[in-house]
Amino acid sequence: MAQTRDSVGTVDDLHEAARAWTGLDDFGGDDHLEGLQVLLQSFEKEADLTAQGRVIARKMIIGALAGRLASEAGFARHPEHVAVPIERPIFVVGLTRTGSTAMHRLLGADPAHQGVEMWLAERPQPRPHRDAWSENEDFRRSDAFYRARQAAEADLMKVHFMGAEEVEECWRLLQQTMLSTSFEAISFVPTYTRWLAGQDWTATYARHKRNLQLIGLHDTERRWVLKSPSHVFAIDEILTVYPDALFVRTFRDPQTSMASTFSLAEQGGHGMSRAFDRPTIGRTQLDLWARGNANFNQVRLRHDPAQFIDVDYRDFVADAVGTVEKIYSQFSLPFTDAARTAIEASHRASLADHRSPSHHYSLEEFGVTAADVEAKFASTL
Repeated sequence: MAQTRDSVGTVDDLHEAARAWTGLDDFGGDDHLEGLQVLLQSFEKEADLTAQGRVIARKMIIGALAGRLASEAGFARHPEHVAVPIERPIFVVGLTRTGSTAMHRLLGADPAHQGVEMWLAERPQPRPHRDAWSENEDFRRSDAFYRARQAAEADLMKVHFMGAEEVEECWRLLQQTMLSTSFEAISFVPTYTRWLAGQDWTATYARHKRNLQLIGLHDTERRWVLKSPSHVFAIDEILTVYPDALFVRTFRDPQTSMASTFSLAEQGGHGMSRAFDRPTIGRTQLDLWARGNANFNQVRLRHDPAQFIDVDYRDFVADAVGTVEKIYSQFSLPFTDAARTAIEASHRASLADHRSPSHHYSLEEFGVTAADVEAKFASTL
C-alpha cells in the first residue's frame, strides 16, 4: 500500500480492499460498522497519524475485515460448526505485563488443550493437521510475515514473541466487530476509547464463540485456553456466552507492570500516532488498565468464586510448572504425565535467548509517578 496516503481510508474503500485481498464478499451483517466509523473519526481527528501510521492503521483495519470475511466463508462452508461444544474454557485475564502470555502458553501446551494460533486468529478456518500447515496459503503468508518481523524487530520479540504457529491472544477475533482495546493501546483515539467503554460485548463474544467452534471443528475434545488483557472489561458478557468459563487472573506490582506496559505500547505503536507521545501513553494506558482492573474485581463478585483463581507473578516466576499444577488442582482438571511433560518442555523453550527479555523501562519516562499508580490502583487490587 502506498506510503503517501493522506488518510486511513473510508468505510467503503476499506471494505473493498478487504474483498480484493481475500476474494471474498460476505461480511455477514453490519454490526461492525459503528465501531469502524468511530475509529476512523478518531484516527482522522485525534491521533495525528504519521504517514507510516496511516499505513499501519489501514492494514490493521483491512486485516480485521479480512478475518471477518474468512470467518463468514467458513461459517457458510461448515454449518456443522454450530454444534461443536465448548466446555469450561480457560480465560487468562491478567493485565498486560503480568506474566499472562507465559501462563497462556504453558496452559496451552497441554495436548488436551488448544489455543488460537496466530495465523488462525488472522484467517479463521478449521485447523488443519499440523503436517499440512506448510501447504496452506494463509499459513505461509502469516509465517513469512512474522519471520520477517522476528528478524527486523528482535527487541520487541523479546518483550512479546510472535510467530504464525504460536498460540496467541484472541483479540483479533474481537476486532471482527471493531470492539478491541488493541487500537487504543497503540494510538491516541479518545473518542473511540469513550465509545468502547460504553459497549456491551455480548454479541462480540457470541461471534468469538462461533470462531472457536469453526477453528476447533476437528478438535472437539480439546479444552480451549484463551487470553487477552481486554477480557477484564467483559466478564459478564463472557459468562453469558460461556457460562462455565474458568478464569486465571495473573497479577503483579502495578508500578512494575504499568511501566512495562507503557514501554510496550511505545514499541508496539511504531511511532504511528504523533499524539501518542510518552506523557499521553502514560496517562491513557494507566487510566485504561486501572479501569479494567477495577471492572474485573467488581464484576467477579457477582459470580461463582470457584470459577476464578489468582496467580501472583512472583510465585509464577519462582515455580512456573508448580503454579500451573495448582491451577489444575483448583479447577479439578487432570494434570496428566503428558500434560506435565509438554508444559515443562514449553517452559524450557520460553527461556531461549531469542525470547529472553532485555526490556528496560521506568514510570518517569512516561510522566507518571509511583504515587499516580498507587492512587489509580489503590481501590482496585
